[in-house]
Amino acid sequence: MRRWLAVLAVTGLLIACAGGGNDTTPAPTAGVPSTTTGTNPPESGASATPSDQTATEQTGTTTAQRTPPATNIPNATAAADPAATSSVEGRESDFAYGWNVALRGDDGGTEHNERAIQAVQDSGFGWVRFQLEWRQFQRQRGSWDPLPMDRVIDQAHEAGLNILVVVAKAPEWALDQNGTDFLADYHEFTQFMAFVADRYRGKVQAWEIWNEQNLAHEMAGTVRVNDYFNLLRAGHIGVRLSDQNALVVFGGLTPNGVNDQAIAIDDLLYLERIYAYRDGQIALYFDVLGVHLNSTHNPPDTMWPDNPSDQDGWNDHESFYFRRAEQLREVMLAHGDESPMWITEFGWTTENQSAGYEYGVNNSEEDVAEYLTRALEIARDEWSFVTGAFVWNLNWSTLSTPDQEIYPWSALYGDWSPRPAYLALQAFLKD
Repeated sequence: MRRWLAVLAVTGLLIACAGGGNDTTPAPTAGVPSTTTGTNPPESGASATPSDQTATEQTGTTTAQRTPPATNIPNATAAADPAATSSVEGRESDFAYGWNVALRGDDGGTEHNERAIQAVQDSGFGWVRFQLEWRQFQRQRGSWDPLPMDRVIDQAHEAGLNILVVVAKAPEWALDQNGTDFLADYHEFTQFMAFVADRYRGKVQAWEIWNEQNLAHEMAGTVRVNDYFNLLRAGHIGVRLSDQNALVVFGGLTPNGVNDQAIAIDDLLYLERIYAYRDGQIALYFDVLGVHLNSTHNPPDTMWPDNPSDQDGWNDHESFYFRRAEQLREVMLAHGDESPMWITEFGWTTENQSAGYEYGVNNSEEDVAEYLTRALEIARDEWSFVTGAFVWNLNWSTLSTPDQEIYPWSALYGDWSPRPAYLALQAFLKD
C-alpha cells in the first residue's frame, strides 16, 4: 500500500458530526459582558452530536438566532500583544486523564449522555473531549444555533467533568473564496471564539483550536502553516477577550509522513515550519501543545528505527509509533518553547473492517488494554512535559455498528458493556 494511503487511514480516528435543535433564547453578544483510504477521506473530529450514519436519531428543527454585532472585539490583524493578556489562573496541577466521547445534542440525547458521563466517572477519568463545529453552530454570519452544544456542555459540567472542546470545521461563508488564504477575514473567528468562550465561561476549561490542520481537507484543500498561524492567533485573542482562565490548546496534528499540500504535511515537519514562521511567535498563542499519536499495531515502547516493532507493515516510519511525541517535543525545545503537551488523541483499534485499517487484526482485546495502560504510564511517569492524555475513544460504538471504522476503537461495546481496555484503564487509575 502506498504510504500516503496508509497514513490517511490514521485520520479516520474521528468522525465529524452535526447537531440540530431549537433555541428560544438569543445568544449572548460576543465580547460584551466528532478514514478510509483514498483521495476523499471522511471528515475528522469528535462531535457532540450523532454523525450522518445516525442522523435518524436526531429530532427537532434548527432555529437560527441572530445576535447583535460585537462592538469591542479588535481586528485579529491588529490586536495587542497577547503576552499582556494570556495569563491563565487556576490551572489543574494534576494529570488530565481524558476520554474522547460521543455525546448527543439532539432532543432525545439526554439518556445517552447520562450513560456516557457515568462511564467516564466510573473509569476514574475527569476530562472529556468533543468537537464543536463552527459551521453548524454559526451557519450564517450573525446567525447562531447554540442549543445542541448547550445541552452537551451543561450535562457534562453539571456532572463535575472538566471539558476540552475542539473547535473545527469552518462554514463556507467564512472561507476565502479565492483560495489564497483559509479564511476571508480572521476577525470572524475571533468573534466566534469570543462568543463561545463567553457563553461557556466556567464550564469549558480548555479550547483546542482546530483538528489535524496538517490535513488538506481540514483546511479547505491546502495545507499552509501561515493559515493556521492566523487562525490560532485569532482564536486565542477571542478566548482571552472572554475567559482569562480557559486554556488554549494548539490543535493536534495527524501523524503522517506525507508532504503534499493538497493531501497532508508530515506532522514533525509541519511543527518545525510553524515554529520557524515569524521567529516562533506561534508560542504566544497557546498554553498547551496538543498532539495526536498513531500507533497502528505497534506497542508503545517501540520506535523506528532504533527499536522497531516486529509487526508486518505500518512499522517503518516514526509516525506509526506512540513515541512520536518525543520527536515533537524536541522541535518545541529547539525553538525555546517549554509549554506542556497534551495528547488529545491516542489509541489502538482491534480488527477493523474498513480499508486502510488492516493492521487492527493484529491487536487483540488484551493487546489494546495493555498498550493503552502502558501508554498512559509512559505519558504520566516518563514524560514530564505531558500533563494530559485523552484516549480515543470511549463510546463511539454506541452510535455506530461493528462494521464501521470507528466502532473497534471504542472502550465500550455497542451495548455499553465494558471491553477489556475500559476495565484495564479503570484498574490502572485505581492502582
